[in-house]
Amino acid sequence: MSRTIRILREVPRTDGGRVLVLLLALLLAYHLWIEVTAPGRIAEGVGQDADRYGRFAVDVELDFPPERFHILRLQAYGRVRGTTGTVLHLRAVTRAGVDALARTYWIEEIRPAVAPATAWRRSCVPGAYPGRCRR
Repeated sequence: MSRTIRILREVPRTDGGRVLVLLLALLLAYHLWIEVTAPGRIAEGVGQDADRYGRFAVDVELDFPPERFHILRLQAYGRVRGTTGTVLHLRAVTRAGVDALARTYWIEEIRPAVAPATAWRRSCVPGAYPGRCRR
């Protein structure tokens, strides 16, 4: 019998080995739970109004008002447009970004963004960027 097989047989017989096996089982269960619940966090219509680069705006609903940590963490997936209560508004998010966001356990829902009608016009200087200003 090889040394590796003998070690693997003896590990569960020790207290430390049992704790290790339990921790590995809990970690596996956590990742399985994240994978199973992730698609349910994405609302219908997310990504339907993508721009020519495949990016779109989303609203990320949390159970609590977002703090600096949450805002910095979500900046990895898109540009933060602001917050309203427990909703963090992101733009320039890709489909891969939405999939990664859905696997974050503290996010309740990801839905298509509802942008204020004047938000784009305020940031757009007419004539400065031809073709970029929406009317």
